[in-house]
Amino acid sequence: MLYCTKCRTIYNDKDTVCNNCHKKLREITDKNTPVAVCHSSGVDKERIRAALESAGIPSGSVAAPKSFACEPLTGGDTTTDVMITVPYQAYSKAYDICVGIGAIQPDTEVDNSDITDDIFEKQSQFDKDAEEFQEMSPAKRTTVRILSAILLIIFFSGVIWGFDFLLNTLKGLIGF
Repeated sequence: MLYCTKCRTIYNDKDTVCNNCHKKLREITDKNTPVAVCHSSGVDKERIRAALESAGIPSGSVAAPKSFACEPLTGGDTTTDVMITVPYQAYSKAYDICVGIGAIQPDTEVDNSDITDDIFEKQSQFDKDAEEFQEMSPAKRTTVRILSAILLIIFFSGVIWGFDFLLNTLKGLIGF
């Protein structure tokens, strides 16, 4: 799956350039890559973020391209058009929530069936990667911590003794 790094829009693999800003698309390699789920402004922005938060989906907002912020004039950003972003792994759930609360009209938006299929494929790959990662046993973790502490003490001792040796050598040369 590809996305635009500027406007955070998700595209199918057949696209190579963003339709909005004409930047080259990049491959999504991290499940936490922020992608845009919808555009909003004003009170809608807070309503969408609250709905996503109540569903346990972290979200952010980025000023939409070609949008002018009125924050310096008004003291707030109530009329600024923003993109609501969510982690790539939560895109399909966030999209469904936005459709459910009426923030996105499914008939006017792009068909996301290919995107959600790819998200599920990538999610299964991320889950496999997580399963391959092995946790350390408590005994092994304790051993690593003790060895790390001993090596740190040896390192600091070596630095101190080396510095002391260097100072004594300099004192001998100077005649103190």
